[in-house]
Amino acid sequence: MGFVGSINAECRRWLGNQGHAFDGREVYVGCSGAFTVEQILSRYAPKARIWGNDVSLYSSALGAYLAGQDFNLTVREEAFSWLNSYLGDVEAKAAAVMVLLETLKFEKADNVFKARHWAHYRNNFEGFHQATVNRLRERKKEVRLEAYTSKDIFDLLDEMPQEAVAVAFLPTYAGGYERMFKRLEEIFDWDRPAYGLIDSERKAVILEKMKTREYLYLDDRVVEGPPMVAVVRKARMKPVYVYSNMEALRRGVLKQQRHSEFVPFTRLSDDDVITPTSQLTLIPTSNRVVNYYRDVYLSKGVGIPADGEVPMVAAVDGKVFGFLIYSRMQGGGDVYLLADFVVNSGRYRRLAKLLVLVTQTREVRKLLEEKFLLEISRCRTMVFTDKPVSMKYRGLYKLARRDPGKLVYETGMGILNLKEVIPLWLKKYEKP
Repeated sequence: MGFVGSINAECRRWLGNQGHAFDGREVYVGCSGAFTVEQILSRYAPKARIWGNDVSLYSSALGAYLAGQDFNLTVREEAFSWLNSYLGDVEAKAAAVMVLLETLKFEKADNVFKARHWAHYRNNFEGFHQATVNRLRERKKEVRLEAYTSKDIFDLLDEMPQEAVAVAFLPTYAGGYERMFKRLEEIFDWDRPAYGLIDSERKAVILEKMKTREYLYLDDRVVEGPPMVAVVRKARMKPVYVYSNMEALRRGVLKQQRHSEFVPFTRLSDDDVITPTSQLTLIPTSNRVVNYYRDVYLSKGVGIPADGEVPMVAAVDGKVFGFLIYSRMQGGGDVYLLADFVVNSGRYRRLAKLLVLVTQTREVRKLLEEKFLLEISRCRTMVFTDKPVSMKYRGLYKLARRDPGKLVYETGMGILNLKEVIPLWLKKYEKP
């Protein structure tokens, strides 16, 4: 089983290079998550004394094991009483929580893929559990914890020694912990801590408390006031800004690199006319090609897209007008639209809507199912914006979730035929 965490590779690399600033210090990590910070400092600051802390069941079970502490955990839901045989010692409990969290992705079993995976995990839980125990033992060799606590970081900051360094990467949106671990928390009883929901106001208060000592604070938004020591720009993610008053830290800007390649497609021009009889086609291509045209047609402020698994171009009457990149979603069953953009057009104002309609076709669904060997029913995409809606997807995709600075949209796959798209688009979006 993997370890759930949100600190990307570039952040980890930067922090590893700062080990000298923490060596010999007492370090309290307010939001341990998957103990990435603790693992990095254990390796690169070998004389640091490190304390972990978090409020989720996942982190607390893992933290208790890594710190060699007892952990109270019992099954609440009768339907999961079969888990009792896996809750012997703290090591077994931590492994059971980790495997179950992965298994619960398929609990609804609302398509064939999820139903098969749910049955597979249930029938082979013992094997997955033992494999996770083995991984935990390896992880424990790499993490050095003085102790682990499970409490509100607001309270922890009052209790830690004044000379200690406080480290925190708080949830990026209110209710983040609750949503991620809701089902897990429903199944078990444990010593749940009391804590306040971390919204923007509470974040500000926590940061003010941190600023009374030496601190390292990470956020996905620009914060006015505290010194910024690093910024990390990562594909498919909002930037991560690192703030600190520690003089020994080295400043840095980290950015994911991408490669591009020019292929001279014939592109749709203002002289080309799209009629009800025009023909749409889909052409497989490479990430390098899509990256090149992304630099041409998208603002540099949009960020760096991740390389997907299915990049393609869309053409009308042989003229390329749009580019798509797809990838699988973690958990299976659905796909993620990493990027969709169109060429510039002075003739057509709603060309982006034409491409969005293309993403809903049976032809796209077939291409993706043949690539992934999955039955695909839905597609999701993400828009980083503070606006309440995205006009590009409005009316075609459903707004599945609205988080601060981010909108998540989804659509059914295969609800149109490719030949239906242009007449529908001309009638609804490009009226004369």
